[in-house]
Amino acid sequence: MFTVTPASSGGWLAFAAGSRLLLVASVDDVDATWHAIGSDDGFQAALDQLTSKGLAATPGFVLVDWAADGTARVVVRGETQVTVTDDSGPQQLSAAGVSTWVERSMPTVSALQFAVPGATAAGSAALPLESGVSYVAAIGTLGAAPVAEARVAKPVVVPQPAEKVAEKPPEPPVEVDIEATRRPTPEQIIAPSVAAKPAAADKPAPVEGDYDYLFGDTMFRGVVDAAVHAPEEEEAVAPVVDDALHDGETVMTSDVAKLRAKRKPRTSEPPVPPAAQQLVLVLPTGVREPLTQPILVGRNPTVNKVSGGQLPRLLTVGTADQDISRNHAQFSLEGGTVVVTDLHSRNGTSVVMPGKSPQKLRAGEPTSVIVGTVVDLGGGIEITVDEDQ
Repeated sequence: MFTVTPASSGGWLAFAAGSRLLLVASVDDVDATWHAIGSDDGFQAALDQLTSKGLAATPGFVLVDWAADGTARVVVRGETQVTVTDDSGPQQLSAAGVSTWVERSMPTVSALQFAVPGATAAGSAALPLESGVSYVAAIGTLGAAPVAEARVAKPVVVPQPAEKVAEKPPEPPVEVDIEATRRPTPEQIIAPSVAAKPAAADKPAPVEGDYDYLFGDTMFRGVVDAAVHAPEEEEAVAPVVDDALHDGETVMTSDVAKLRAKRKPRTSEPPVPPAAQQLVLVLPTGVREPLTQPILVGRNPTVNKVSGGQLPRLLTVGTADQDISRNHAQFSLEGGTVVVTDLHSRNGTSVVMPGKSPQKLRAGEPTSVIVGTVVDLGGGIEITVDEDQ
């Protein structure tokens, strides 16, 4: 929850969406900016929206995103100044003299205060703002700072259709022709089937000289039915005639074995590819930064040019007393491999891979590292490459 002082002139637009807050001097499309900051990846989507026309046309802004543990990512561009309070007390953040912006990752942020320079307030009343867009002269947090709620997947209940029991229609009465059951037709004799057998109670007594009563108990089967057949799920086996002496009806065991050998083996389903590996950078403060885009690390990092059409995240570490250069090193992900590049820093950059001795990087030369590598920037600042937990 935020408190805002409305502006009558000279104010900034405040976009509040859950745990995210964007303060910007002006935007071309308010609706597009509102949908960007309210999306699932609202922090990066808002940056892309603000820089869509290039850095030269990007207005001054303040962008804050609170995580569930209270950690806040704060980005400031322009001559403005924002006050952020954490466990160490109030801190003033400003991007004065920086061509791009200043980005900080601050743990346990409890409050935020911002006043638009030169803005005229519409009154002295501070109004609550939980979610929406407002034209403000000043803004601050009301009570505890907003944090992102952990998203828990809800089980999906699929309704089961009620079982329908089909009503069995009544069977029509069966009329039995005793004479027809006693004497099979020529089609019944030729076809590979069994003639219907009359009930014992209906069987007439044998008559001397009449052999028709024998046909009711005789089973007629063709040559094809007497042969050995493959199971139903296998392919139909056609009769193979090897020579002129073959009767054309009997299937030999050797023929069945040959056809089974020619049959194509059944292929199993393709294996499921493993989930993509998520890599992070573990900072000295314990904060885990996801390596979803290039990260520029330094005492006061700035971006002069963008390569590949992807803006790097600016990560501020160390102080001037710790001999950390303004633009010290860059971390990027290329083909699933972490690449570290020393940006011609004053004291250089060293990497320590698991089980290896320290190695100093050549300035400007990208070097691939593995999970577990410790990157030493000097002055006690170490960054570890790790997997997301």
